[in-house]
Amino acid sequence: MIDSFSLYIDRSDSQQHLNSHSLLISGLKQFLEQFKFPFFTDKFIGAIRYRVYQVGGTRSSIENLEVYKKSGESFFIKLVIKGSEGIISTSYNLTVEDIVLFPVTSQALLTTERLAISLLLPLDELKIIDFLREPDIWKMRGMPYSPVENIHSTYQNHDDSVFWDKYYFALRTRIYHEPIGFIGFYQLERPDLITPVISQTHYEPVKLSYALSKTYWGQGLMSEALAVCVPWFVKSQNVRELVHNGGNQATIK
Repeated sequence: MIDSFSLYIDRSDSQQHLNSHSLLISGLKQFLEQFKFPFFTDKFIGAIRYRVYQVGGTRSSIENLEVYKKSGESFFIKLVIKGSEGIISTSYNLTVEDIVLFPVTSQALLTTERLAISLLLPLDELKIIDFLREPDIWKMRGMPYSPVENIHSTYQNHDDSVFWDKYYFALRTRIYHEPIGFIGFYQLERPDLITPVISQTHYEPVKLSYALSKTYWGQGLMSEALAVCVPWFVKSQNVRELVHNGGNQATIK
């Protein structure tokens, strides 16, 4: 039985960042395999990211993580966080009960004829990072994938009552569970307490990003997903402007 896990996130370039992020998730999955609760690894990572959000703010990220299994059903967590105020170190205890109760769901929020669309969970990212390494996908996107390092409303909420920074959907075929792509929304600047729909103050638009496994190219699946996902997100989050990662901008009426 493994009693500890540690990892430093290497951001020296985009590929190293993806590699580190993948190692973080896969390493924790192996470390936690003795716990057979549903979504235990996803809940564990979600609980840690929520701590990062609380300590470092909405745009904080994990720099270093150490996890120690204690006697009984608890863990000792040590985090180095990069937040808006600089580097922060924090440590705390996390119980198995805390993890099990952490709200995570893979339930589809939206469906199309061929797809089920749900909130992106940490273990989904292993598959996504794997297909993003394909050179044609990397070239098509024109920008690196930004791992979901924080929590915001992705796990606990999907309405506009909680400020969000990154908001990702996983795309799955209605036959298979594994993700075949994603759609992401990135808040370029957090809006005022007053929602942008009624606010007269300046706000930045939301960036739209997406990718699909090359295996599924040419079938119209991404167009099918965007046709339902974008209107739902725009309405639920009161978005007024979307900017595609290629630079195209649209004002939502």
